[in-house]
Amino acid sequence: MKNFVLHTGSIMLMMLFLCSSCLKTTKPDTPPIIKVGLVGGLGGFNDAGFNQNILAGFQRAANDFPMFYQSFDVKTSADFASGINYFLSNDFNLIITSGYDAAQATLDAANAHPGADFLILDYSVASPPSNLLCAVFDVDQSSFPCGFLAAYWAYRSNLTNPVAGFVAGPDIPGIRQFSVSYTHGIAYFNTQYKKNVGVLGYNATSFSDTLQGAKLADSLIKQHAAVIFAFAGKTGNGALYRAKEAGIRAIGVDVDQYLSIPKVGSILLTSCMKGLDVMVHDILGAYYNLNFQGGTVFHGNLGNGGVGLAPFHDYDQMIPDSIKTALVNISTGIKNGTIATGWPE
Repeated sequence: MKNFVLHTGSIMLMMLFLCSSCLKTTKPDTPPIIKVGLVGGLGGFNDAGFNQNILAGFQRAANDFPMFYQSFDVKTSADFASGINYFLSNDFNLIITSGYDAAQATLDAANAHPGADFLILDYSVASPPSNLLCAVFDVDQSSFPCGFLAAYWAYRSNLTNPVAGFVAGPDIPGIRQFSVSYTHGIAYFNTQYKKNVGVLGYNATSFSDTLQGAKLADSLIKQHAAVIFAFAGKTGNGALYRAKEAGIRAIGVDVDQYLSIPKVGSILLTSCMKGLDVMVHDILGAYYNLNFQGGTVFHGNLGNGGVGLAPFHDYDQMIPDSIKTALVNISTGIKNGTIATGWPE
């Protein structure tokens, strides 16, 4: 009887083994879920600009491409490494970061973890490792025409002492790319129309200090700046609010801030835009389809729609056709290389 029980058990085990083998050969394994992590930027995801626009593209991709998505908010510079390490420890396939402050932590992680993929936005290295894609924006191509437009408005506002101003983020290459080309756009206006519009600007020490932005804007206003271009994250938003209080005009950044900050929409001539949301969405779509261009640098520019000017909105009827035509010609000249933006320096 004992032998019979053992024999019967052996037959049952063999049948289970054979059945499980049949299941494995007739039904393919479920492919592993691709996991994508987004590390935020300084200023937070609610900055009505850079970080929020990245998050918008990330969320849109989550609706369009069935992968697992998770974001990690950042408060301090130390959080970049913490966010990257969190996603690495949880076996995420692709980790997204952005900007100068996240660059070293991203590059270190990419070199140390060749099995994971990385995307860094708004920063590039000369020779990215094969698992790192850099996506940058040639913002000088849109900041230059913003300078031209600011110079026009400053001149029409004050014929005797026209001044265009800017409130910039910390003095890093990505910020200088804005300020240098903006200044060159003002100089181009002066050359074309034989005017003498001055330019004044300040660098903030943080991307998240709205009070500092307001104070810097106030200093420019006291020096008769008729237009303020703010490209400093939440700090820049503070400058926009101060400009609104003073009743002077401004230029937004990264997104169409007429829409993202409606309270300052009435003073915005335009915004110097980056297609962050579109770029994030499209890169994630390519990643889902197993087309990741690691080891390369992708440029968003005027030619491919990666950068550009927002509509003039409330000022569309106030900006003459001659200036609009000049802006179109500037765009054409930048794209074909006959107009230099001043960047790189």
